[in-house]
Amino acid sequence: MSMPAEVQLRPSYEHALRIIGRYLDAEPAYYVTVLEMDDGFTVRYSPTRQRSETRTAQFSWARLRDLKVFNAAGRGTGRRSRRNFGLWNDLPGGYQDFFRALGHTLDDKSASSVAIDSLPKGVAVSYVCPTRDRPLAPEKRYDVLNRDVMEDMIAEAQRRRAPNITQLRV
Repeated sequence: MSMPAEVQLRPSYEHALRIIGRYLDAEPAYYVTVLEMDDGFTVRYSPTRQRSETRTAQFSWARLRDLKVFNAAGRGTGRRSRRNFGLWNDLPGGYQDFFRALGHTLDDKSASSVAIDSLPKGVAVSYVCPTRDRPLAPEKRYDVLNRDVMEDMIAEAQRRRAPNITQLRV
């Protein structure tokens, strides 16, 4: 049984969320919500701390594939200055590095139907994933990650990538 072409061409959560994180790091973004839809992700955020205005960005699977290539081509060109305050400005790598680390975790869990909500001192993540005992009976998971957990995830992601970076430079 073959998978539909759209499903085969989806980037991993690690790559998709990294791209969305890079977008959010370039924008002033508060009260962020990221929702997975059939055709990609919808991102809602406020450009100010007052929540007086809400913006929405769509990231279709096709757009994410294209941006994955574009972002790979731009590696090493330096980061833009961060435009966010509080937790997201203080985290090493801002949204981009945390979302990438979170995406890796979601890929490992074979997650689907992902929803991410920023909180004042962390992030809430809900998703569906298969269970070990009954892989055909998925369960809904809901995790609240505080700053310490988020920083640990970023550090682990950097350690995971470090051997690959060393190999490339040899």
